[in-house]
Amino acid sequence: MCPQTPPRASVFAPALGLPNPIQYFPEPSPRLPASESEKEAYEQGVKAGKCEAEDRKNPYPDDSEQAKAYEHGYLDGQKIRFVEM
Repeated sequence: MCPQTPPRASVFAPALGLPNPIQYFPEPSPRLPASESEKEAYEQGVKAGKCEAEDRKNPYPDDSEQAKAYEHGYLDGQKIRFVEM
């Protein structure tokens, strides 16, 4: 038979220098306001999403804030188009 080791008391994460996984943050981090270029990219995305053409390519560089805004606008434009049908 294998010798059994006695159970040890568990150590909380903060005692080990780790963040507390169950800590409650009452206030979410504040959202930064969108820049004018992001607003313009969003509006362009909405216009493209409202059009019937599905082959519209995102004109902004990949992984940029403008590209994300354009994609959100495109999806919102598609939703508007399908609601209006």
